[in-house]
Amino acid sequence: MDIIVLGTGQNGGIDAVIKNLNINLNQQFRYRRFISHKGGNKLLDLWLACWGLWIVFWLSLLPGDRIFHLHMSYKGSFWRKRLYLKVAHFFGRKVLVHLHGSEFKKFYLASNDVVQQKIRDLIYTADAFIVLSDTWREYIESILESPQEANLIVLPNFAVVAPHPESEGQKNHVLFLGALIDRKGIFDLLTALQDLPEVVLHVGGGGDVARFQQAVTDCGVEKQVVFHGWVDSEKKAQLMAGTQLLVLPSYNEGLPVVILEAMASGLPVLSTPVGGIPEVIVPGQTGYLVEPGNVEQLTEIMRQALNDKSLSAMADNARKLYQKDYDVSVVMPRLEKLYVS
Repeated sequence: MDIIVLGTGQNGGIDAVIKNLNINLNQQFRYRRFISHKGGNKLLDLWLACWGLWIVFWLSLLPGDRIFHLHMSYKGSFWRKRLYLKVAHFFGRKVLVHLHGSEFKKFYLASNDVVQQKIRDLIYTADAFIVLSDTWREYIESILESPQEANLIVLPNFAVVAPHPESEGQKNHVLFLGALIDRKGIFDLLTALQDLPEVVLHVGGGGDVARFQQAVTDCGVEKQVVFHGWVDSEKKAQLMAGTQLLVLPSYNEGLPVVILEAMASGLPVLSTPVGGIPEVIVPGQTGYLVEPGNVEQLTEIMRQALNDKSLSAMADNARKLYQKDYDVSVVMPRLEKLYVS
């Protein structure tokens, strides 16, 4: 059976999920990935969107056992996947739509009635509409008039973690991994550092690097920040082994792969109660949560966490939760069953 995957190739969580699926999919399936978006160049993205449409048309037309797995976020991604779904369904092909968009709620609420109806129609007509957590399933059900008519499937992300040495990390060294944008809370984190002069922040990611570097200077924390740029899996494992805490003070999320990677690696997590995060990070049990945008709270909880004697116990609890519900050996069989059902 051919699994035809279309989604972004831009560095980030969605791209990581798609790559993980490719690596771990059972060999009975033939995984074929096509990039329909890269970000950064509108002309290239237009060409890739049209290329994706041609791929869907041509592979729908050809004989053979074939399923389309569309990875969707919001805005342009929604419109592309809506068109791809319609073409594939015209030829009687099965289509799975996999929602990743952290800002999908904002997109839906900002849309007019006509667009909102088109969004609901896509959810209803997909052969399976995959969401990352129970929280996201509940939200999708809340916008549907007849949620029982949609085939909503909860399928969490999983992480593939590079081997790393067992380590409690350097004292007062913390880690941020993600896009250097407001939504990820990186600028709140830099502000918090001003009141935590003993803390060293390691940052791995891409995005608005110039703005990030200027913010580091403006906050006067140049001596506290180590910028690693975009990091590969090996470097990521080294950073997770060498730090005490992963900090991701996001405003919107699905279920971030980096949090699952930290849980699997035994690195404690401080994040925010958005998207599916509260289902894996429970304060006092598996990590720490602060309200998005509350820099004062972020500062205080970071200070507490770095001196918490139960830090390693919470990391152990988080690793056990990951192994129980989010490990590749748990998640992939569920997806493969969905392909053949």
